[in-house]
Amino acid sequence: MFENLSEDLRKALEEANYSKPTKVQESVIPELLSSRSVIVQAKTGSGKTAAYVIPILELNISALILSPTRELASQILDEIMKLGKYKQLDVSLIIGGVSYDEQKQSKIVVGTPGRLLDLWSKGKIDFSQYHMVIVDEADRMLDMGFIDDIRMILNHANPKIIGFFSATIPDEIMRLAREFSADLKEIILDEYKPVEEVKQKFIKVRNDWSDKVSKLLEEIDGEKILVFTRTRDRARKLYYLLKDKGIKVGLLSGDMPQHIRLKNFYGFKKGKYNVLVATDLASRGIDVIDVNKVINFDTPRDVETYIHRVGRTGRMGRLGEAITFYTFKEVHMIKRINNLLLTSSTS
Repeated sequence: MFENLSEDLRKALEEANYSKPTKVQESVIPELLSSRSVIVQAKTGSGKTAAYVIPILELNISALILSPTRELASQILDEIMKLGKYKQLDVSLIIGGVSYDEQKQSKIVVGTPGRLLDLWSKGKIDFSQYHMVIVDEADRMLDMGFIDDIRMILNHANPKIIGFFSATIPDEIMRLAREFSADLKEIILDEYKPVEEVKQKFIKVRNDWSDKVSKLLEEIDGEKILVFTRTRDRARKLYYLLKDKGIKVGLLSGDMPQHIRLKNFYGFKKGKYNVLVATDLASRGIDVIDVNKVINFDTPRDVETYIHRVGRTGRMGRLGEAITFYTFKEVHMIKRINNLLLTSSTS
């Protein structure tokens, strides 16, 4: 498939080690290149960002890409810059938490719904100028209350091609997609379940802090490790504890200034830190291919959160490991997660 693309795009793909398309790329790229709208269910780490970035660059069209979080928007921009390095790009990132100065209408715009609507209300961006609109992590958009924002953007955009990409496709997302595209191609590639490439382990602990810390320190071994906590306060407390022990650790919490969040995220991604402590809210934008291990320092509040956390490792065919600490008060949730794993393995 890649061999049929333009020479400059093929060269960038080769340099980025894209030797052959993933399953989602194989299914989606021909549809978008044919100007067909799609709704795609594919697990995290399956290569779906490139599945829409490649057609945007190959068709050389104007595109608006919507992301639920600032971190994910920044990573999408990185992918565009990497794959479009031999093209004359006109691209901008429009997200909250940073200055308005360089946020402007460009041929390709990546942004979060709130800031995009803010600029639109000020007359700084015209949604109707975009040929394609991509809604990434659509189910997360729904969870975070952005569904009406997306509808407003689409109402004023009137794109020729629409792409919805999601780990799950709730009914409300399907209705929204069909509302704006009569000729919608459904591409369902993966059930929403823990990735098979992840070895999953559950460790019972005696108490909710000191025993967990002891077990965590046993697991930190120089690999790239993502640690989840249930609250910002616990994340901060754990971060300082690990830092005091000389561990190269970063922190990602929803209450942090945007520039600090991005600095810490990229520090982890590029290897400055080998451990990143994060809350669930902050974690929604994390897309780091080479995370070796996810540790649930705190048991997730529900099965969906567990799947989302575990999906941060074992990406793009790599092997990963997920470890969950739990106390006797959390046995019920562990049983629910194990029932899901048992069902997935027998289906």
